[in-house]
Amino acid sequence: MTYRPSDIEAWLVAGQTALEAGRFVDAAAAFTRVQDAVPGEITAALMVANAWRLAGNTMAVRRALLSVFHHATDAASGPSSINSADVTAMYELGAALLDAGAPSEARQLFEWVVRTRPKDPAALGALAGATRADGDPQRAWPIVQRAMAIAPKQPSLLLTAAQIRHALGDLTRARYWLDRAESVRPAHGPTRLQRALTSLMHGPSAAGWADFEHRGLPSPPTTGAAAWHGEPLDGQSILVTAEQGQGDNFQFVRYAAELSRRGATRVVVECHTSAWSLFVASGFDAVPKGEAPTTDLYVPMLSLPHWLGSGADVASERVPYLHTGAAATPRSTSGSALSRPRVGVVWQGNPAFLATTLRDVDVSLLPRLFDVADVEWVSLQYGATDAIEHDRLSRPELSVNWLDSARILAQLDALVSVDTGIAHLAGAMGIPTVVMLPFTPDWRWGLRTTTTPWYPSVQLIRQRTPGDWHGVIDDLARALPR
Repeated sequence: MTYRPSDIEAWLVAGQTALEAGRFVDAAAAFTRVQDAVPGEITAALMVANAWRLAGNTMAVRRALLSVFHHATDAASGPSSINSADVTAMYELGAALLDAGAPSEARQLFEWVVRTRPKDPAALGALAGATRADGDPQRAWPIVQRAMAIAPKQPSLLLTAAQIRHALGDLTRARYWLDRAESVRPAHGPTRLQRALTSLMHGPSAAGWADFEHRGLPSPPTTGAAAWHGEPLDGQSILVTAEQGQGDNFQFVRYAAELSRRGATRVVVECHTSAWSLFVASGFDAVPKGEAPTTDLYVPMLSLPHWLGSGADVASERVPYLHTGAAATPRSTSGSALSRPRVGVVWQGNPAFLATTLRDVDVSLLPRLFDVADVEWVSLQYGATDAIEHDRLSRPELSVNWLDSARILAQLDALVSVDTGIAHLAGAMGIPTVVMLPFTPDWRWGLRTTTTPWYPSVQLIRQRTPGDWHGVIDDLARALPR
């Protein structure tokens, strides 16, 4: 279909007008029409992606960028001459793909840019970062070394070096490069955040929680509440605001009870709408996001250990603190299949999560996983589109309501899961759980232990080398019978 230039201009104006008015979905729709008219134009895809990013739709951001990725790679392999604008556009697309959680595609684009500009430290640094994010920190390290040999005091390269050493499990050298980055660019937020992640990977600490305040705090509530920074709470009400993913809220809501012990007259816990009934059933004074009442104070949920001065104390004595609100009932054992232990299984996390390619089990390994032990596997994989069938795998009806998920978990003997929300829910309920982890997992799981102070009922099984899910399943075969 042929589009008139006047049509494209009108859509551009409409998109920009909607963007300036804060109508981000409308802006994305207008810019999408531009992208449809010029499907190979990287700038149009970046405009669509930016509008969806402002609208908070990570998956739509990724789709918009991937839709132009193949056009870009076809152009890169074509016979046409290369100009500076082409290289800049490819670099910008790669950076956007990396930020949107598509590291493999970003890596391909940065490889092309580096072939074009082999001595560009920014291009080398971007390639190193994408290679690390794509689960290959060993190959990322010599790339960033090449970049630092060209620009030894470039703070972004020093930060990338720290992130790669962190991904390799070398926390000592990660701290070394973080110190170097800090000396060149003091008080830099992303550097402080990486320092927090490296510190917390070693174990919760006061210094780690302090640096964690650089993570990008949620917006204050519109109720006019003042930020709480650890001062006495006697006679005041406080709102604990939800932030980040659902698993984060399941993990950190344990600290809310301490606010009452500190003298707060009311502690209101804000939560994602899908978790509201679960939090209420668990005894919290909970409200869905956007429905916060007026309180004197507020505090972001993941800031609680910092402002409470928790240090290394993760309040594990409060586990279990999430439950269904009903007395546990024995599961049915009618039928020969149900006489086996029933074990829930989740092999993929939220696809909007930026590191999902590293933490999800390769679906081709699932038949091997299901043959690990003589159990009845119960799929708790919400929204799975792949038709995975196995004679030991049952598929109960699942919903977006986390209380429904908790009720299913309460009827199981155990859970096997990747690092995602339901693993935190099971741990917070005190249910025996095995969490399958990538080689360098999220900071909260540490590096080498098989247990975690956060959840006494959880056992950790880790990749022995990056990407080694085969070894994880072998270890699971030995661990699950116990």
